[in-house]
Amino acid sequence: MRLIADRYRLTRPIGRGGMGAVWEGCDLRLNRPIAVKLIYKSALAPVNEAVRRFNREARITARLRHPGVPVVYDFGGDGDDLYMIMEYVEGQTVADVIVEHSPLPVAWAALIGAQVCAVLSAAHRAGLIHRDIKPPNLVLTPNATVKVIDFGVAGALGGGEYSRITETGQAPGSAHYMAPELIDGEPAGRLSDLYGVGCLLHELLTGSRPFASEDLLAEIEGHRYGEPPPLGRTDVPDELATLTRALLAKTPTDRPGSAEEVFADLLPLSRGLPPLLGLTDGDLPADPVHMYAAAIAAVGMCRDAEHAASGGSRQRPDG
Repeated sequence: MRLIADRYRLTRPIGRGGMGAVWEGCDLRLNRPIAVKLIYKSALAPVNEAVRRFNREARITARLRHPGVPVVYDFGGDGDDLYMIMEYVEGQTVADVIVEHSPLPVAWAALIGAQVCAVLSAAHRAGLIHRDIKPPNLVLTPNATVKVIDFGVAGALGGGEYSRITETGQAPGSAHYMAPELIDGEPAGRLSDLYGVGCLLHELLTGSRPFASEDLLAEIEGHRYGEPPPLGRTDVPDELATLTRALLAKTPTDRPGSAEEVFADLLPLSRGLPPLLGLTDGDLPADPVHMYAAAIAAVGMCRDAEHAASGGSRQRPDG
Protein backbone atom coordinates (compact mmCIF):
# COMPACT_ATOMS: atom_id res chain seq x y z
CA MET A 1 0.00 0.00 0.00
CA ARG A 2 1.07 3.57 -0.64
CA LEU A 3 3.06 5.39 2.03
CA ILE A 4 2.82 9.18 2.27
CA ALA A 5 5.50 11.33 3.91
CA ASP A 6 7.22 8.16 5.20
CA ARG A 7 4.53 7.97 7.84
CA TYR A 8 0.94 7.67 6.60
CA ARG A 9 -0.05 4.34 5.08
CA LEU A 10 -3.17 4.08 2.93
CA THR A 11 -5.17 0.93 3.67
CA ARG A 12 -8.50 1.11 1.81
CA PRO A 13 -10.44 3.65 -0.26
CA ILE A 14 -13.46 5.29 1.38
CA GLY A 15 -14.65 7.46 -1.47
CA ARG A 16 -13.60 8.96 -4.79
CA GLY A 17 -14.48 12.12 -6.69
CA GLY A 18 -13.40 14.14 -9.67
CA MET A 19 -10.73 16.04 -7.74
CA GLY A 20 -9.37 13.23 -5.58
CA ALA A 21 -10.10 10.43 -3.16
CA VAL A 22 -10.44 9.72 0.55
CA TRP A 23 -8.66 6.75 2.10
CA GLU A 24 -8.67 5.07 5.45
CA GLY A 25 -5.11 4.84 6.69
CA CYS A 26 -2.75 4.48 9.62
CA ASP A 27 -0.30 6.91 11.15
CA LEU A 28 2.66 4.56 11.62
CA ARG A 29 4.44 6.90 14.00
CA LEU A 30 1.53 7.30 16.44
CA ASN A 31 -0.16 3.98 15.60
CA ARG A 32 -3.62 5.48 15.17
CA PRO A 33 -6.27 5.30 12.44
CA ILE A 34 -6.54 8.30 10.13
CA ALA A 35 -8.46 9.50 7.11
CA VAL A 36 -6.33 10.70 4.19
CA LYS A 37 -7.78 13.07 1.62
CA LEU A 38 -5.85 13.16 -1.63
CA ILE A 39 -6.39 15.94 -4.16
CA TYR A 40 -5.00 15.43 -7.65
CA LYS A 41 -2.92 18.36 -8.88
CA SER A 42 -3.91 17.39 -12.41
CA ALA A 43 -7.51 18.32 -11.53
CA LEU A 44 -6.53 21.83 -10.47
CA ALA A 45 -5.82 24.85 -12.64
CA PRO A 46 -3.69 26.86 -12.52
CA VAL A 47 -1.70 24.45 -10.36
CA ASN A 48 0.53 26.91 -8.49
CA GLU A 49 -2.37 29.14 -7.52
CA ALA A 50 -4.50 26.15 -6.51
CA VAL A 51 -1.72 24.78 -4.29
CA ARG A 52 -1.38 28.17 -2.61
CA ARG A 53 -5.10 28.25 -1.92
CA PHE A 54 -5.08 24.67 -0.68
CA ASN A 55 -2.31 25.50 1.80
CA ARG A 56 -4.14 28.60 3.01
CA GLU A 57 -7.46 26.85 3.41
CA ALA A 58 -5.90 23.80 5.08
CA ARG A 59 -4.32 26.04 7.71
CA ILE A 60 -7.60 27.85 8.32
CA THR A 61 -9.55 24.59 8.52
CA ALA A 62 -7.01 23.12 10.93
CA ARG A 63 -7.81 25.99 13.30
CA LEU A 64 -11.50 25.10 13.25
CA ARG A 65 -11.84 23.14 16.48
CA HIS A 66 -15.30 21.76 17.10
CA PRO A 67 -16.56 18.32 18.24
CA GLY A 68 -18.54 18.06 15.01
CA VAL A 69 -15.51 18.52 12.74
CA PRO A 70 -12.77 15.89 12.25
CA VAL A 71 -9.42 17.19 13.47
CA VAL A 72 -6.86 18.04 10.78
CA TYR A 73 -3.49 16.58 11.78
CA ASP A 74 -1.26 17.39 8.82
CA PHE A 75 -1.20 18.42 5.16
CA GLY A 76 1.28 18.75 2.36
CA GLY A 77 2.28 17.49 -1.07
CA ASP A 78 3.28 14.02 -2.18
CA GLY A 79 4.30 13.65 -5.80
CA ASP A 80 1.35 14.54 -8.01
CA ASP A 81 -1.07 14.79 -5.11
CA LEU A 82 -1.89 17.12 -2.25
CA TYR A 83 -2.83 15.37 0.96
CA MET A 84 -4.68 16.19 4.15
CA ILE A 85 -4.44 13.92 7.18
CA MET A 86 -7.53 13.93 9.39
CA GLU A 87 -9.16 12.18 12.30
CA TYR A 88 -10.81 8.94 11.22
CA VAL A 89 -14.54 8.96 12.02
CA GLU A 90 -16.36 5.70 12.68
CA GLY A 91 -19.97 5.56 11.59
CA GLN A 92 -22.26 5.74 8.58
CA THR A 93 -22.84 8.61 6.23
CA VAL A 94 -26.21 10.25 6.60
CA ALA A 95 -26.80 9.30 2.96
CA ASP A 96 -26.63 5.63 3.98
CA VAL A 97 -28.83 6.32 7.01
CA ILE A 98 -31.49 7.82 4.74
CA VAL A 99 -31.39 4.77 2.47
CA GLU A 100 -31.85 2.40 5.41
CA HIS A 101 -34.34 4.40 7.50
CA SER A 102 -36.16 6.69 5.07
CA PRO A 103 -38.00 8.76 5.96
CA LEU A 104 -36.38 9.53 9.29
CA PRO A 105 -38.41 10.31 12.40
CA VAL A 106 -38.91 14.04 12.90
CA ALA A 107 -36.76 14.14 16.03
CA TRP A 108 -33.81 12.53 14.24
CA ALA A 109 -34.10 14.92 11.28
CA ALA A 110 -34.12 17.86 13.70
CA LEU A 111 -31.19 16.45 15.72
CA ILE A 112 -29.01 15.94 12.65
CA GLY A 113 -29.90 19.38 11.30
CA ALA A 114 -29.23 21.05 14.65
CA GLN A 115 -25.78 19.47 14.92
CA VAL A 116 -24.92 20.58 11.39
CA CYS A 117 -25.97 24.12 12.27
CA ALA A 118 -23.77 24.07 15.37
CA VAL A 119 -20.80 23.17 13.17
CA LEU A 120 -21.71 25.83 10.62
CA SER A 121 -21.93 28.41 13.41
CA ALA A 122 -18.32 27.63 14.36
CA ALA A 123 -17.21 27.64 10.73
CA HIS A 124 -18.92 30.90 9.87
CA ARG A 125 -17.48 32.63 12.91
CA ALA A 126 -14.05 31.44 11.74
CA GLY A 127 -14.67 32.87 8.26
CA LEU A 128 -15.23 29.51 6.57
CA ILE A 129 -18.05 28.36 4.34
CA HIS A 130 -18.55 24.65 3.78
CA ARG A 131 -20.14 25.01 0.31
CA ASP A 132 -21.24 21.39 0.07
CA ILE A 133 -23.62 20.44 2.87
CA LYS A 134 -25.23 17.17 1.80
CA PRO A 135 -25.91 13.71 3.33
CA PRO A 136 -22.72 12.06 1.97
CA ASN A 137 -20.64 14.73 3.74
CA LEU A 138 -22.15 13.97 7.14
CA VAL A 139 -21.26 10.99 9.32
CA LEU A 140 -23.55 9.69 12.06
CA THR A 141 -21.38 8.04 14.71
CA PRO A 142 -22.45 5.21 17.06
CA ASN A 143 -23.01 7.72 19.89
CA ALA A 144 -25.49 9.71 17.72
CA THR A 145 -23.18 12.66 17.16
CA VAL A 146 -22.79 14.03 13.65
CA LYS A 147 -19.46 14.88 12.06
CA VAL A 148 -19.37 17.32 9.15
CA ILE A 149 -16.63 16.19 6.80
CA ASP A 150 -15.01 17.51 3.62
CA PHE A 151 -13.97 20.88 5.01
CA GLY A 152 -10.64 20.40 3.23
CA VAL A 153 -11.66 22.55 0.26
CA ALA A 154 -14.04 24.89 2.09
CA GLY A 155 -14.28 28.50 1.01
CA ALA A 156 -12.58 31.10 3.13
CA LEU A 157 -13.90 34.61 3.70
CA GLY A 158 -11.29 37.12 4.72
CA GLY A 159 -10.00 40.53 3.81
CA GLY A 160 -12.84 40.92 1.34
CA GLU A 161 -11.48 38.07 -0.78
CA TYR A 162 -13.27 34.79 -1.37
CA SER A 163 -10.76 31.97 -1.73
CA ARG A 164 -11.56 28.55 -3.07
CA ILE A 165 -9.51 25.71 -4.43
CA THR A 166 -11.64 25.22 -7.54
CA GLU A 167 -10.79 27.14 -10.66
CA THR A 168 -12.53 30.45 -11.23
CA GLY A 169 -15.76 29.77 -13.10
CA GLN A 170 -16.02 26.21 -11.80
CA ALA A 171 -19.05 25.72 -9.59
CA PRO A 172 -18.29 24.70 -5.99
CA GLY A 173 -20.18 21.85 -4.37
CA SER A 174 -22.69 19.36 -5.74
CA ALA A 175 -25.25 20.45 -8.33
CA HIS A 176 -27.90 18.29 -6.61
CA TYR A 177 -27.76 20.52 -3.51
CA MET A 178 -26.51 23.83 -4.88
CA ALA A 179 -28.02 27.14 -3.83
CA PRO A 180 -29.49 29.18 -6.70
CA GLU A 181 -26.95 31.98 -6.31
CA LEU A 182 -24.09 29.52 -6.76
CA ILE A 183 -25.69 28.13 -9.91
CA ASP A 184 -25.73 31.68 -11.24
CA GLY A 185 -22.02 32.07 -10.52
CA GLU A 186 -22.25 34.29 -7.46
CA PRO A 187 -19.79 33.80 -4.57
CA ALA A 188 -20.81 31.40 -1.82
CA GLY A 189 -21.79 32.87 1.52
CA ARG A 190 -23.08 31.81 4.90
CA LEU A 191 -26.66 31.79 3.64
CA SER A 192 -25.61 29.44 0.83
CA ASP A 193 -24.69 26.91 3.51
CA LEU A 194 -28.15 27.36 5.05
CA TYR A 195 -29.72 26.48 1.70
CA GLY A 196 -27.79 23.22 1.98
CA VAL A 197 -29.35 22.67 5.41
CA GLY A 198 -32.78 23.13 3.81
CA CYS A 199 -31.97 20.49 1.18
CA LEU A 200 -30.72 18.21 3.97
CA LEU A 201 -33.87 18.58 6.09
CA HIS A 202 -36.10 17.95 3.08
CA GLU A 203 -34.22 14.75 2.24
CA LEU A 204 -34.19 13.55 5.85
CA LEU A 205 -37.95 14.04 6.10
CA THR A 206 -38.93 12.70 2.67
CA GLY A 207 -36.10 10.42 1.55
CA SER A 208 -35.68 12.46 -1.62
CA ARG A 209 -33.82 15.60 -2.70
CA PRO A 210 -36.16 18.61 -2.98
CA PHE A 211 -35.93 18.80 -6.80
CA ALA A 212 -34.77 15.24 -7.53
CA SER A 213 -34.78 14.33 -11.21
CA GLU A 214 -33.00 11.87 -13.46
CA ASP A 215 -32.27 14.88 -15.65
CA LEU A 216 -29.53 16.90 -13.91
CA LEU A 217 -30.35 20.07 -15.85
CA ALA A 218 -33.99 19.79 -14.77
CA GLU A 219 -32.88 19.41 -11.15
CA ILE A 220 -30.64 22.47 -11.44
CA GLU A 221 -33.52 24.46 -12.90
CA GLY A 222 -35.64 23.32 -9.98
CA HIS A 223 -33.14 24.87 -7.58
CA ARG A 224 -33.17 28.09 -9.58
CA TYR A 225 -36.88 28.53 -10.20
CA GLY A 226 -38.97 25.68 -8.77
CA GLU A 227 -41.15 25.65 -5.69
CA PRO A 228 -40.10 22.97 -3.15
CA PRO A 229 -42.58 20.08 -3.17
CA PRO A 230 -44.59 19.47 0.03
CA LEU A 231 -43.08 17.14 2.59
CA GLY A 232 -46.07 14.81 2.32
CA ARG A 233 -46.12 13.86 6.01
CA THR A 234 -48.77 14.59 8.59
CA ASP A 235 -46.41 14.14 11.56
CA VAL A 236 -44.08 17.03 10.64
CA PRO A 237 -44.80 20.04 12.87
CA ASP A 238 -45.82 23.19 11.02
CA GLU A 239 -42.81 25.06 12.38
CA LEU A 240 -40.40 22.50 10.89
CA ALA A 241 -42.16 22.49 7.51
CA THR A 242 -42.10 26.30 7.47
CA LEU A 243 -38.42 26.39 8.44
CA THR A 244 -37.46 23.90 5.73
CA ARG A 245 -39.29 25.91 3.11
CA ALA A 246 -37.70 29.17 4.31
CA LEU A 247 -34.22 27.66 4.08
CA LEU A 248 -34.93 26.78 0.43
CA ALA A 249 -35.80 30.37 -0.49
CA LYS A 250 -34.35 31.41 -3.86
CA THR A 251 -33.10 34.75 -2.57
CA PRO A 252 -30.48 34.41 0.21
CA THR A 253 -31.89 37.29 2.25
CA ASP A 254 -35.26 35.51 2.41
CA ARG A 255 -33.67 32.63 4.33
CA PRO A 256 -33.12 32.58 8.10
CA GLY A 257 -30.31 34.93 8.99
CA SER A 258 -27.82 32.63 10.68
CA ALA A 259 -26.93 29.07 11.60
CA GLU A 260 -27.61 29.98 15.24
CA GLU A 261 -31.16 30.97 14.39
CA VAL A 262 -31.83 27.69 12.62
CA PHE A 263 -30.21 25.74 15.47
CA ALA A 264 -32.49 27.43 18.00
CA ASP A 265 -35.54 26.43 15.94
CA LEU A 266 -34.43 22.81 15.48
CA LEU A 267 -33.21 21.97 18.97
CA PRO A 268 -36.65 21.81 20.68
CA LEU A 269 -37.86 19.46 17.92
CA SER A 270 -35.05 16.95 18.53
CA ARG A 271 -36.32 15.65 21.87
CA GLY A 272 -37.88 12.22 22.37
CA LEU A 273 -35.63 10.37 19.93
CA PRO A 274 -36.85 6.90 18.98
CA PRO A 275 -34.12 4.26 18.55
CA LEU A 276 -32.45 3.72 15.19
CA LEU A 277 -31.64 0.02 15.36
CA GLY A 278 -28.17 -0.92 14.22
CA LEU A 279 -26.94 2.66 13.99
CA THR A 280 -26.46 3.94 17.51
CA ASP A 281 -25.29 2.37 20.75
CA GLY A 282 -27.98 1.26 23.17
CA ASP A 283 -27.03 3.14 26.35
CA LEU A 284 -26.33 6.61 25.02
CA PRO A 285 -26.71 8.49 28.34
CA ALA A 286 -23.78 6.45 29.72
CA ASP A 287 -21.57 7.31 26.75
CA PRO A 288 -18.68 9.55 27.93
CA VAL A 289 -19.37 12.06 25.16
CA HIS A 290 -23.00 12.39 26.28
CA MET A 291 -21.94 12.67 29.91
CA TYR A 292 -19.67 15.56 28.99
CA ALA A 293 -22.39 17.22 26.89
CA ALA A 294 -24.89 16.88 29.75
CA ALA A 295 -22.49 18.68 32.07
CA ILE A 296 -22.07 21.52 29.56
CA ALA A 297 -25.85 21.70 29.05
CA ALA A 298 -26.24 22.21 32.80
CA VAL A 299 -24.29 25.46 32.47
CA GLY A 300 -26.78 26.69 29.87
CA MET A 301 -29.73 25.76 32.06
CA CYS A 302 -28.23 27.70 34.96
CA ARG A 303 -27.78 30.76 32.76
CA ASP A 304 -31.35 30.45 31.47
CA ALA A 305 -32.64 30.28 35.05
CA GLU A 306 -30.63 33.35 36.01
CA HIS A 307 -31.88 35.15 32.93
CA ALA A 308 -35.51 34.31 33.72
CA ALA A 309 -35.08 35.44 37.30
CA SER A 310 -33.64 38.77 36.17
CA GLY A 311 -36.53 39.37 33.77
CA GLY A 312 -34.14 40.30 30.96
CA SER A 313 -34.36 39.46 27.29
CA ARG A 314 -32.14 37.01 25.46
CA GLN A 315 -30.78 37.86 22.06
CA ARG A 316 -29.59 35.27 19.57
CA PRO A 317 -26.05 35.68 18.32
CA ASP A 318 -25.68 37.28 14.92
CA GLY A 319 -23.32 34.62 13.46
